[in-house]
Amino acid sequence: MKPPIYPPAIAGKRAQQYLHRARMFRAAAGEPSLPDYRNGEPFWPKYALVTHAIELSLKAFAYHWIDSGRAAPAKEPQQHDLLGWYRLAVGYGLADEPGMAEDIALLNELHFGHFTRYPQHRTKPIPDASTIGDTVVEHLITMFTQVINPR
Repeated sequence: MKPPIYPPAIAGKRAQQYLHRARMFRAAAGEPSLPDYRNGEPFWPKYALVTHAIELSLKAFAYHWIDSGRAAPAKEPQQHDLLGWYRLAVGYGLADEPGMAEDIALLNELHFGHFTRYPQHRTKPIPDASTIGDTVVEHLITMFTQVINPR
């Protein structure tokens, strides 16, 4: 398929754009050709897609409230800091589901340190995020869709 002649117009508010992009990364991570493991190690491209979808969805939630008139944080969490963006979302009213902060902390360890994108030596074992990554991203996107795009 050829790219369009003109770039597509940006539609929707900032939060909707971030949530839409999160869904795109989530869809790419769900492709059947992307396994959880390959040759005995996690298939890192899938984890990078899933954790980036989580980051985008958390930012969408925060931006929704900021753009709706709530005070912006004095200092935004660092880029790629899933746990910082999750805490900000909880501060804006996201229910802190049992175990969600722990799951996001585990995924944050892989995402914030760029472990999913670049080879690194670790002294600690690599956490198995194959089950929680999908669960976390689905939960967040579903919850945020109800807030950002209510029907």
